[in-house]
Amino acid sequence: MKLRGRLERRDLEGGIWQLVTDDGQRFTLVGSIPVKAGARVEVEGFVEEGFGIAMAGPQVRVTRMREV
Repeated sequence: MKLRGRLERRDLEGGIWQLVTDDGQRFTLVGSIPVKAGARVEVEGFVEEGFGIAMAGPQVRVTRMREV
């Protein structure tokens, strides 16, 4: 799957990364995050079943990320 949106860092459970898509959906990102909070990015990855400890939206395992 590919998603585009703005990258956020939230202080839940020690800190999580989230992608906020243009239509307002939130996805918790899992994996390497090579850019800074606030950047507009395109994320490629796949949805992992269930919720993580933060319970802050579906988790996406990041396979690739780039700034757009």
